[in-house]
Amino acid sequence: MMGRDDSIVIVIPANLPKAETYTVSVSDRDIKFRADYSCIAEMLYQGGEVFRRIASAIQVGLVEYTGAGDFPNHITNVAYVEVRRAV
Repeated sequence: MMGRDDSIVIVIPANLPKAETYTVSVSDRDIKFRADYSCIAEMLYQGGEVFRRIASAIQVGLVEYTGAGDFPNHITNVAYVEVRRAV
């Protein structure tokens, strides 16, 4: 999701584990999510516009939404962006 001023918010369809730091690590082939140093999710995708938008950010907002109840009206957490070169 794009927010105001080109900010980016990623909706996570789960509850995140408690952590001091969250990281969204992107390459042109996949996205990995880390809570502290543990990888908690990974997905393949076709880079392109999604990669360019996330890679141009320093941080992205994360919203936890499991589908139960109303959609949250606030960002749950903030994640740092790490850009990786696909191997």
